[in-house]
Amino acid sequence: MQDSHEHKWPAVVFFLTCSLLFFGCVWYLWAGALNPDYFWDASPSLTAEPQDRILEKNERILLAKNHGARVENARIVYRGSRRGTLTLDLYILQLDPHYGYPHRIDEDHARKGFRMGEYFFQVLAASDGKISLKRL
Repeated sequence: MQDSHEHKWPAVVFFLTCSLLFFGCVWYLWAGALNPDYFWDASPSLTAEPQDRILEKNERILLAKNHGARVENARIVYRGSRRGTLTLDLYILQLDPHYGYPHRIDEDHARKGFRMGEYFFQVLAASDGKISLKRL
């Protein structure tokens, strides 16, 4: 009699472990996991878009890639540089503030001065990440 009771405890531990694992999985699927973004969301002040600076005549500005500046009724956004060609978008705010008209300008030509819409600019320095513009 004692022999049969001594060899039953490994089976009891095995089935108890399996049932706890099964119910744990069912609980996890039923309750669901928390979205990790809940813990890792950045502060709204860090993710808010900075306000565009208004560029007046004869004023200089340093624009980072994919950031813009206001020029009267328009907005310019620097999109980067590739093989000596600068890419800028011009948003005409009164016409369509959500559509940017792309402009690709040779860097050498841009250093002498160029026109976007009704505004004249001159590139002082440019890289893929930043551009220094002067409004003429």
